[in-house]
Amino acid sequence: MMTKVLHLLVTVTLFLQWNVRFISAFQTTIATRCQTVQRQLCGNNSASASVRLGATGDGNAASEEAERLLAKAKAIRESLGTESNDDVTKSDATKTGQQQKEILSDFSLPSSLANGFRLYLDIGRETGTWMDPRWGASGRRIECTVDVSFDKLVDEDTKGTLLASEDIVAGLIKTVTSKSSSLSEVCKLRSAPYARLRGGFDKMAISDGGYCIESSSSASLSSSSTLRLCLSVAGATNGDVSIPEGKLYFALPYFGLQTSGGNGDSTAATMALSNKEGTVTVKQMGWHTGWYREESRILGVFRATPLEKARARDKF
Repeated sequence: MMTKVLHLLVTVTLFLQWNVRFISAFQTTIATRCQTVQRQLCGNNSASASVRLGATGDGNAASEEAERLLAKAKAIRESLGTESNDDVTKSDATKTGQQQKEILSDFSLPSSLANGFRLYLDIGRETGTWMDPRWGASGRRIECTVDVSFDKLVDEDTKGTLLASEDIVAGLIKTVTSKSSSLSEVCKLRSAPYARLRGGFDKMAISDGGYCIESSSSASLSSSSTLRLCLSVAGATNGDVSIPEGKLYFALPYFGLQTSGGNGDSTAATMALSNKEGTVTVKQMGWHTGWYREESRILGVFRATPLEKARARDKF
């Protein structure tokens, strides 16, 4: 019994001694770690102070350099001098004119041109057309606009009116069916580079054009005159409806020239065209006349609206 008690006392004594050593070692470790952290904090504070001092020095140097460069730039500007107000105004006006020319789109003409009109084309199957029975059978249409100007162009060599190409002239002469009608000279037609299709998301190139006035000597001008024009186009397609590549022929009643002031000034005269629909035709070979020959086939209809009025309404 005494042996067991002694053995228990020895075990308790050894356990207490081991705990004392562990606690001492733990306290030593914590003290060492605290000292290390304090040294790191002191070192960081010193480095930050050094950086702040260096940044302050660099900032002062940069400010001095900026002031020196500004003074040098001012001296150079004063030595060169400045443009006069007149020169600046002319320069600004030139830039504005160039910008206006650049803004002009592929579907527009300069607003300075006289006798400008916007043609609204509605291409599709019409009653009585000689187009192929399958053409436009679905009822689809191709709608587009073309800006044109009937302002006569001047030939730089002859100083006379610039006439249309021989191909255009020959085509327009064939559209005249009455032998009693007289035809004016076929002038070159100025048009926008492209026709505007599908709200401006597509376009059709226009390469050439011409126009003339057909009139009859047996009736008054207002009741017998017809404006005939021709455009050479690249063509377009919408399902079973297509605009063939080549020449399109237009016809619309013409009522002469009108002056806004009523003083007879021909320079201010504008063309008076019908507000009704005109016809758009193409020339194709066929048998509808009794033998195989070139026929005039209705491709659709169109309206002509003064360009200034059309731009205000269409916003383009």
